[in-house]
Amino acid sequence: MISIAIIVPFFNEETHLENAITSLLAQTVAFSELILVDDGSTDASLSIAKSLAQKHNSIRVIPAEEKSAHQPGQKVVNAFERGFTALSSPWDVVCKFDADIIFPSNYLEIMVKSFSSNTTLGMFSGVLTIEKNGVWELENISTQHVRGPVKAYSKPCFSSIGGLRPALGWDTLDELLALFNGFAVEVDSSLRVKHLRPTGFQYNPSAAKAKGEVFHALGYGLFLGILASVKWSQKQRGNLMGVLQGFLSAWLKDKPKLVTKEEGKFIRKYRWSRIRGRFIS
Repeated sequence: MISIAIIVPFFNEETHLENAITSLLAQTVAFSELILVDDGSTDASLSIAKSLAQKHNSIRVIPAEEKSAHQPGQKVVNAFERGFTALSSPWDVVCKFDADIIFPSNYLEIMVKSFSSNTTLGMFSGVLTIEKNGVWELENISTQHVRGPVKAYSKPCFSSIGGLRPALGWDTLDELLALFNGFAVEVDSSLRVKHLRPTGFQYNPSAAKAKGEVFHALGYGLFLGILASVKWSQKQRGNLMGVLQGFLSAWLKDKPKLVTKEEGKFIRKYRWSRIRGRFIS
């Protein structure tokens, strides 16, 4: 049987944390270890986490090391890394889950079946839904992308991509690197989880600029970066001028990238193939 380790970073999640963890404890397939990592909460989240750990031997809590400012991407990855370092049991699949997710009871069971039936599978997730007028609808973000709040990695894949990169865009980069290293990626669109808070932070012009810089850091190149910026602004209702300014400024200055030349070449080829595929279909 595949051994599952789960790491849940949390920050001020007193409203959702207990319900999220209860949904994991109710799974038809059990995890071997669950690490709850406090990321500097100022509400009752840490107390709730400690209470859960006292009741369940499979749960451990890692307190915050220090209070830190909100740094999209970097902060959550650093918290995940603290949890990853604390893992004490052997694992075959490691999951990075958010603390505002309600999982269907068969989530881990279906995940295990997918990893068991495909030895090349490197990453897996279901899809996120949000509540609108009492109805749970798919989030207005690609359902073909393994989303950051519900990531699962096989051990060989996680090792090949070198873990998670502490930067905005980590949850796009890891998927692209998995593909670059020859691993399959699966999103089960029938496996719907409830996302209790909409994805993303407040995309003001400054945050949009940072997002544009990510497209350069991923090695997108000029035309692909512009297309990605426009698409992002439409999907996320973000500031178009801000994201374009961030991308073009980084591109013109040729700022350092998060990928090697070979990885960047693969990423551009893959992205263009996906764009062509949409037009053909």
